[in-house]
Amino acid sequence: MTGGIGSLFEIAKTALATSQVALTVTGHNVANVNTPGYSRQVTVLSERPPITGRPGMVGTGVYAASIRRSVDQFVDAQVMLSRQNMGRLSVAKDLLSRLEMIFGDGVTQGVAGELTEFFQAAQDVATNPGELAARSVFLAKSQHLAFSLNQAFFDLEEERRAINFHLRQTISEINDLSRRIAMLNGKIVTAELTGQNANDLRDQRQQAINELAEKIDVTTLEHSTGAVSVFVARGQVLVDGEVARELSAVEEPGGDGDVSVGYLMGGTRALSIGDLIANGRLRSLLEVRDSILTELRQTFDRIAATVASAVNQIHRSGYGLDGTTGLDVFSMPAVSTKAALSNQGTVAAQGGALAAPSLLTFRDYEIRFASATVYSIVDRTTGLPIRGNYLGTVISPPSVDAPLSIVTGSNDTLTVTVDGVTSGTITLTGSASPGQPYTSGAALAVEIQTRINADATLQAAGKSVTVVFDTTTNRFVLTSNSTTVSSSVDVTGGTARSSLGLLSGLSTAASGSYTGPQMFHFDGISVTVTGVPASGDELVVNSYNHAARDLSVVLTDPASVAASTVRNGVPANNANMLALAGLQFRSFEHLGPATLQDAYRQRAADFGVRVNATTREFEAHEVLRDQVDAMRAQVSGVSLDEELIALIKFQRGFEAASRLIRVSDELFQMILSLK
Repeated sequence: MTGGIGSLFEIAKTALATSQVALTVTGHNVANVNTPGYSRQVTVLSERPPITGRPGMVGTGVYAASIRRSVDQFVDAQVMLSRQNMGRLSVAKDLLSRLEMIFGDGVTQGVAGELTEFFQAAQDVATNPGELAARSVFLAKSQHLAFSLNQAFFDLEEERRAINFHLRQTISEINDLSRRIAMLNGKIVTAELTGQNANDLRDQRQQAINELAEKIDVTTLEHSTGAVSVFVARGQVLVDGEVARELSAVEEPGGDGDVSVGYLMGGTRALSIGDLIANGRLRSLLEVRDSILTELRQTFDRIAATVASAVNQIHRSGYGLDGTTGLDVFSMPAVSTKAALSNQGTVAAQGGALAAPSLLTFRDYEIRFASATVYSIVDRTTGLPIRGNYLGTVISPPSVDAPLSIVTGSNDTLTVTVDGVTSGTITLTGSASPGQPYTSGAALAVEIQTRINADATLQAAGKSVTVVFDTTTNRFVLTSNSTTVSSSVDVTGGTARSSLGLLSGLSTAASGSYTGPQMFHFDGISVTVTGVPASGDELVVNSYNHAARDLSVVLTDPASVAASTVRNGVPANNANMLALAGLQFRSFEHLGPATLQDAYRQRAADFGVRVNATTREFEAHEVLRDQVDAMRAQVSGVSLDEELIALIKFQRGFEAASRLIRVSDELFQMILSLK
């Protein structure tokens, strides 16, 4: 038996209620047409269970089975990846564009222009060696060059501080978003346990995850309860259900204000995960600060250190109008030492000094410890062990006024050990008393080198050395030409040791035994190491760090500008200043090899290429992002035209259901009137 008039009322009522729900959902879509991250919702309609009757089963109306989000998980994953890439590239593009302005040189501005002006001023002094005016201009241009390098350093330092600020800010934003996602997880689980679809809450959570993806690489895993776990930095759990873990900005040792990204695991010390972050804003901030800024600062530091060292070496050997000699134009760079953060022992480097400025390479070196008593020294630029060397003690520099004489049979022999091979008796060229006069350290260095390398024992073993007389510190330095772990030089005997300053000098091998405190000399650097190292400990040493920051002009009197090579050549002699001006065309191995200006131009060109490549990559990903957003809009976006059609459709359904109620009422009244 089928239902009576009452069943018509019931069908009309369900149709009326269902149409009202559908109209409400459609209105909700229209209201959120411009809401970021909103996914269009659809009312899923289903017929109510029929009843059995004659001539067959009779329907009982309609109901709203659910309200479904229009989403595609694949598209959402692509949106999240797009946000990660855009977060990384947008930051990289902005930061690199700002850094590019450091290379915005005009004709007479910036480092390139100031280098040109400096060497032109040196040439002007050489052209007019007797004029004070040209010398005053030379000192002024020296100051301008120093200031331009100072300014480059401070510009880079300002960017570094800005990046550290943005790192702290981004980490704080990530923590806020992680807490928000955890809170939404709780609300979603609670709502869906009661059978509801938490559509709006899911949209809010996905929007928060997308915002998080702009800042750090993100992966997600949804559980059966509706909660999601969020992983960052290659698998570190950031959100697990309603629990949010935090990242922290950990200030690195050294006092320079740099911060690393720490992951709080509940202990007292955060785990550094900076190297694990692969995408998002944090990746670019860390990469620009730790890689690009470091490379730029090293370039300017090496240029500044090279200018100071090369100019000073030539200038010290000349004479000014006032007869002065041995003076520097620029302040010399300082030796920088740093212990590796991973060191476990108490080893430290102290007392760094320039032992032989003429031998400086302006590279980075590592003193590595295989144990508490075994060390090795490696040139980080080449990856090879250093060349072992022997540093003599200070002697009076040979000169025309006081030549150093080698007397046959008195002070003319040496015995040298090179890479473990001991020479025979090496005899220097001398003569009967008062001896063979050597009027310069350079000439005597050539003699020592020639005689050592001519030794039959050393030649048979394939061993040779380079000998230099450093005019800044007035000492001989003997360096092996080998770059093996056994590289070493030692002066072990002979009658000439005392007069040449080779009797109580110091030999430093590429590897050997360590007992702290111990002094090491290599490539013009002197450093004292103290403490007890653990296996694997490292010390980093260089002679150029902060050279751009600290470069200054120390010569103040124009009359002391050394243009002449000899004292009695003043004022007409200009040979020394010609040599100084010639530095403009000299190539330096540690700069490429390249000249000062070519090294600077090459760095500027390379950086420009990098900026352009980043800009092109950003623009390409911008197009890809727009395509992904368009895909999402097709699946999840609200179309006002479609919603208008739905409004009319459900309005007509509501009107029809209302009409059915009136008809049912009329029929019911008719039945009542039959009585």
